[in-house]
Amino acid sequence: MLGPAVLVSVGGGLLNTPLTTTVTSGVAAADAGAAAGLMNTAKQAGGALGLAALTAATAGRGGTGPALAATCGPAFLIMSGTLVAVAALSSALPARRDAPAARDGALPARRDAA
Repeated sequence: MLGPAVLVSVGGGLLNTPLTTTVTSGVAAADAGAAAGLMNTAKQAGGALGLAALTAATAGRGGTGPALAATCGPAFLIMSGTLVAVAALSSALPARRDAPAARDGALPARRDAA
């Protein structure tokens, strides 16, 4: 039980800075704080909902001691499956939100400053 818990904790810590950079990269400087705050709120709400869902999914399977530890296995498998699904879905995201999409190899129209 300690191994997967440490792996999830270290992974979450290593992901925090790149995630914040990604979230705030396409946002105006004046709105960067709001975007980061929204990201943190979403992470907290997602964590709370995820914990509630995992608790409900594994409820009633254990008692105390080793029986309780045995219920953590399915919870970690559900977490792993969810992470793999999200990683697969993330490949469908656009590479950059601020870059205009080129059609048929044409360059985007140039906008001259007035």
